[in-house]
Amino acid sequence: MSRRQTVAVLAAVLLGALCFGPVFGLRNLWLPIVAVCVVSFAVTEICRHRLAAWRTILIILGGLLAIVETVLRATTAAGLPTVASIRALGNGLTGWRLTLESTWPARPDPELVVFVPLLTLIACLLAIELLDRTPQLVALIPGLGVLGVSQLYIAASGWTAVLIAGALGLLVVALLIPDNLEYRRIAPWLATAVVTVVAITCGLVVSAVDPAGRTPYSLQQVQSATAPGVRQTSPLDELASRLSSRERDDVVFRYTSSEPVDRWRQVALDTFDGANWTTDHPFLRMGSKLAPGPDVRVPTSPEQASVQLEGLDGPWLPSQLLPATVSGVADPQVEPIGGTLLAAGRPDAYALSWHKPVVDAEYLLNAGVAADAPGGLGDLGPVPPEIASIDPLRGKRATMATAIALEKYLRQNYTVAVGDNLPTGYGWPQLKKFLVDSPAGGAQAARKQSGTSAQFAAAYVVLARLNGIPARLVVGFRAPAEPEADGSYVVRNSDAYAWPEVAVDGLGWWPLDPAADAATGRPTVAGSIDEVNNQARAAVPPVEKIEDPVERPHTDAPDDGGTLPMPRIPLVAVFAVSAGLLLLWLVGVPLLKALRAARRRRRDGRAGVVGAWAEARDRLRAYGVPVTAGMTVRDLAEAAKEYPETAAGLSRVAQAVDYALWAGTAPTAELKEHAWAGVRDLRKALRRQPWGDRLQASLELRTLFGR
Repeated sequence: MSRRQTVAVLAAVLLGALCFGPVFGLRNLWLPIVAVCVVSFAVTEICRHRLAAWRTILIILGGLLAIVETVLRATTAAGLPTVASIRALGNGLTGWRLTLESTWPARPDPELVVFVPLLTLIACLLAIELLDRTPQLVALIPGLGVLGVSQLYIAASGWTAVLIAGALGLLVVALLIPDNLEYRRIAPWLATAVVTVVAITCGLVVSAVDPAGRTPYSLQQVQSATAPGVRQTSPLDELASRLSSRERDDVVFRYTSSEPVDRWRQVALDTFDGANWTTDHPFLRMGSKLAPGPDVRVPTSPEQASVQLEGLDGPWLPSQLLPATVSGVADPQVEPIGGTLLAAGRPDAYALSWHKPVVDAEYLLNAGVAADAPGGLGDLGPVPPEIASIDPLRGKRATMATAIALEKYLRQNYTVAVGDNLPTGYGWPQLKKFLVDSPAGGAQAARKQSGTSAQFAAAYVVLARLNGIPARLVVGFRAPAEPEADGSYVVRNSDAYAWPEVAVDGLGWWPLDPAADAATGRPTVAGSIDEVNNQARAAVPPVEKIEDPVERPHTDAPDDGGTLPMPRIPLVAVFAVSAGLLLLWLVGVPLLKALRAARRRRRDGRAGVVGAWAEARDRLRAYGVPVTAGMTVRDLAEAAKEYPETAAGLSRVAQAVDYALWAGTAPTAELKEHAWAGVRDLRKALRRQPWGDRLQASLELRTLFGR
């Protein structure tokens, strides 16, 4: 076990641990995992000549101390570990599960981060012990194990996967290259390194890059945080009471924001059983920052607000569509698909930042819908035939233009209910009454039954899904258009509202408002989503004039310029060619050498003896013995002193060559056989060399192309 080999196997562990970077951020990970690897290397070097029996214990103790000092510093007393430090190390064994229950990058809390350096320490210890007791390649297994665990959290793709694979290939070469390798023998190892790196790179790229464009697999997809123990009332069920004359003027919360806000969301609901609207998407612990999902490919602008809660109970916190960070809340949880925020304990105030998509009305009118959005086309169950027969879009294909046309249909044909006796319910009976039945006390009126914002939103989602438009129902509050004297905005119960959202290709979820603003008397907030919707609504043509797209609408989202684009390359073809080259090298080179030896042996007379000399020369040249022009067999024997077992075979070849060249008579068949017997003795002697040297010599390319 050399120092170079030790560095190679520890570097493999370090590489695997750094692949947890997308989970916690490299800034929060590099110090503890580098400290563990450095301590493991230092202890190994100290114990190389002394204290060898204590190496395992010292690596464990030194590694744990490094973890405590870099991650659990808050649990120490004057820099020394305490009982709290030991308890925190034990709790870190479950950190892997807590991390899966968080958005990424996760908050750098010690109870979450500590499991990565603990895993690194175990892998370093195993790698050192395996390197000392097993073949060299076996010692790479712990590092590959750490890499595999990191890929279960989030798989690398694109250029990141290429760099990881290339680094692994170089580490394999660094581990296997002999310690006594001379300069003249580097060329075969360089060829080995090139082919190995290409093969590993192509294999990893093919496995990491999904040709269908799907999100790489992650264990996080099956995890969710523990929800509050007591079942909470849905904000949708609270709408009626909030809008009652007794509570409508009560203040719910106040906020100050950097830019105008038109609405605040509490929960997004996409599952309908005919009576109730719910959601079953998992809640995750809020990480340090939540980035927009892969479905958002348009530019976004950062927004922020400070929220002060007053009359809002329950775990539902006012949020935005694409929340980024939240502070001032103990252990916040988020449902990333719907943007819903939960808190086990009600905070008095908190700060929220979010990503606001930047689009205009023209973008909306030309956009398609994202039919694969989670929950967007959820099952409606048995639909009443009276509702199923409603055809506001006249068979037009699902696009954002038809989604806005459906919104206009509800605005123009139904009214918003006002007053104290508001209709309630949003199941099939209530929706049938709202959409189909005539108003009470009249024959066929120009307008249909009036309904609440919740009934408008539910009706829109139902009709949208029946026409292939992915939609969901959202409950929250409309934002006041004007601030108070102190610059803050006051949200009251009268602002409680429900609206639908449509999944737009390249944009993600986008809110609409089928309940007419004229009925509510609310002005549009300048620079808000409502303003963009108003412009798009005014520009959309009547349904019969909307043209179906020739092909599925798509969004030409501008490139953000922040990442280097991955070139489109035929990965399967590259992998097949690389695998073919590797197979050709492993099989073709030994086969060509065997055919060359057979051809030399078939020669007669003096050419057969010289062929034996050429075979002996090339055999030794493949092992790194220097061969020069004009060298005799005895000169070759002198150059091959590091292989003394070959002297007898070379002596027999030398005798045959001297007789064939200088005797003046034609060589006999017996002389040729004598020369090739010396070659057989030479080969037997070389078979006693280490297997690595024999493998390298069999795959060496130079001797196939002359001197």
